[in-house]
Amino acid sequence: MIAAFCPGHITCFFHPVRSYDPMQAGSRGVGIKLSKGAKVSLEERSDDKIITIMDGTECDCGITKAAIREIDRTRGYNVIIENDLPVGQGFGMSAAGSLAAALCACEAAGKGIEEAFGAAHRSEIAGGGGYGDVSGIRGRSHVPIRSIAGLPPFGKVINSGLRMKNVTVAVLGTPLNTGDTLSNKETVAKIQEYGSRMVTDFIERSSIELLFDYSKEFSEAIGLETQEMKKALSELRKEGNAGMCMLGHSIFTDLSVKKTKEILGDDVLITECHSVGSLPRIVRKS
Repeated sequence: MIAAFCPGHITCFFHPVRSYDPMQAGSRGVGIKLSKGAKVSLEERSDDKIITIMDGTECDCGITKAAIREIDRTRGYNVIIENDLPVGQGFGMSAAGSLAAALCACEAAGKGIEEAFGAAHRSEIAGGGGYGDVSGIRGRSHVPIRSIAGLPPFGKVINSGLRMKNVTVAVLGTPLNTGDTLSNKETVAKIQEYGSRMVTDFIERSSIELLFDYSKEFSEAIGLETQEMKKALSELRKEGNAGMCMLGHSIFTDLSVKKTKEILGDDVLITECHSVGSLPRIVRKS
């Protein structure tokens, strides 16, 4: 059995970049790489089937299966995915799970981590999942800036040099569908307008203060904030900084878990994290 861990990734503001070449597709954006993520264990089967179980339930997990199959076209595997944070809430769990699984498959096949990044990224783009999470996770930065979309030799991630000792995340409601959101022409036009300007400017003058300022401006401008989101962000900002995770019905803040619970209540799922610069890694091999 082989097991790997991959950090999660929050996107704070961004704009998608389309291309016929998936290695040049994804997004430009600014995010936070999280200490919480996905752990995947992979065990070879006697047949050629790939069986995926996520958080105790068997699932299709098409993106993860596609990443594994690109790396190993013949062998079958049992794949167990354990997520620290909810899927579909803007925490990069889809990318983290597929990337950790791809890394396990590469380890089994005698291939390197760059092949895992490539397989996971292409599968994410083809499957309509996170548009740039793999790229952000690949960057050796706590707060990576995806200055050019895609993966090398095309894509580029800049190390902002910023860190966040405390990142508290809170889930307010049901997940947003990334594919549906990015197929709305009006929404995409606003994302392109604001995201492009903000990423370019952030490269020149990166700071945690600007990260939260632009996160606020971005989520308000593109019109994805529900009334519940607006209220929660407003209350949190009375005590500290807070932003909406892209693209989820969720929040990130620099307030403590205790203070966040006092403001949002015990019914909200709240998790304590911090930023990390580490890459996905093998954690067990037997």
